[in-house]
Parts: sequence; structure tokens; C-alpha cells
Amino acid sequence: MDVVGLFRPLFNVKYIKEVSKTYLIPHIYVNIILSVSYFLLKTVSPFCDILFTDCSLALQQWEWLTFLGCVIVLKNRKQASSAEYVSVACMFAKALNLIMFYQNMHFVFLPRPVYKGPEFVTYFRGPHLKNEIARDKRVTWVICFYAAWSPPCVTLAPVFSEISAEYHLENLQFGKIDISKFPEVAEEYRISTSSFSKQLPTVVVFQEGKEKTRRPAISAKGTVVKYSFTKQNIIKDFEINEIYNQCRKSLPKQKKTTSEAEKKEQ
Repeated sequence: MDVVGLFRPLFNVKYIKEVSKTYLIPHIYVNIILSVSYFLLKTVSPFCDILFTDCSLALQQWEWLTFLGCVIVLKNRKQASSAEYVSVACMFAKALNLIMFYQNMHFVFLPRPVYKGPEFVTYFRGPHLKNEIARDKRVTWVICFYAAWSPPCVTLAPVFSEISAEYHLENLQFGKIDISKFPEVAEEYRISTSSFSKQLPTVVVFQEGKEKTRRPAISAKGTVVKYSFTKQNIIKDFEINEIYNQCRKSLPKQKKTTSEAEKKEQ
């Protein structure tokens, strides 16, 4: 096969002029820049450091990009030229850029009202979590495994803080650990920390030093069961009220009275 012959047309002066006339025009390259603007600003430092809270795309945004690729392929099946193909692709890409920019700006200027009160959460580092759970098995722990860059984890944070303020006892404690910083802990508790993970956040209840309840759960087939971390769902599915009553009954009388007074004040 004559490899040089295959690439010879690329060095033809006439061919280069035709390509330049078709593609090297403001309309095309400005459209391409606008089409990739969100991706570049969201993932390239220092732009992402200034404009966003992290420099990675969320799982939902990766899904949107995949869907965009499918739409572009379907819509461009009958395009007469590559220039028209690029034009249509840019049109859909710019529309998605607007949606993702709006999503971020909406949360910045019109954020959802969140709990801003006190919290009773212990923040763990590395092996300290396992040691603390094993140290006193009379204490029930509600642990949130999270990653600072994950939007669902950020959304859960005020909800988890509010629950900790309402239900904490000396023998019912709440804790958090950023497993993106401690991959060995994520591996030990079988939680994926990849960008596509559906296990972030994961909340686990430990009683008598052993895992009792976990959400999101893992099905018998090994798949992650989708879960909505609302305050109502957490209290119901983790049986927080029942656990609180059990723990309160086992407290000494003086501490039990103190905990009741604190709950009334809240």
C-alpha cells in the first residue's frame, strides 16, 4: 500500500485553500469555541477554580454529553457536507452549554434554602473511623461516606447536619469521612469513588460495631439501588426514631433528662 499516496492530497495547495475557505472562517471557529466553552471552563485550571467549586464534571453532565453525541449522530445522517455537519453539531452543543451554564448560575444566584443551624458531626480521617466504631460497641454510629467534589454529597451535607442536631446522644453519634482522600477506607467499605459512581454519598448505620443498614443498597446482582437522600427518607429507612428511643432508654437517668431538654430547645 502506498502510504505516501494516501496523504498526498492533504498537501495539495488547492485542497488546502478549499479547506481554509470552508473552515478557517470566524463563523466556524467561534462556534466551535462556544460549543466546548463549558467543558473547558469546568475542567481546566485556573478557570474552574475561579468559576466553580470543583474541576470535574458530574455524572449527570457526562450523561448529557453522551446523549448529545447520540443526537448529533442521528441528526447528521443526511448532511450533504462536512461543513453542515459541523454547523449542526455546534448548534446542539451550544444549546447544551447554555443548559449547563444556567444550572450552575441558578444554584449560585437562587440557591435552595438549606439548614444552617448547629451540627453534631465527627469528621474522621483514615483508620480513625474503624478504630472509633470498635472502641465502644455501645455507641451507635451513623456515618456518611462522601466526596467533596460530588454534587449529591454537597446536597446531603445540610440534611445530615440537621438530623445530627436533632437526634445526637452520647450513645448515638454521627460522623463523616471524605473517602476521596482515603481510598483504602472506600475499598474497605466497598464504596466506589470514581466519577461515575452511584454510591456517593453512602450512609451506613453501625450498631454494636457492625454494619446494620446501608443506603444506597447493593442488590443481589451487585448493582447499586438508586436512593433519594431526603430528610424524611433517611429518618424512615434508617429507623432513626426507633434507634434514638432505644439509645435514650439505655442512657443513665441524668443524661436522659439532659437529652430530652436539648431536643425540646431545638
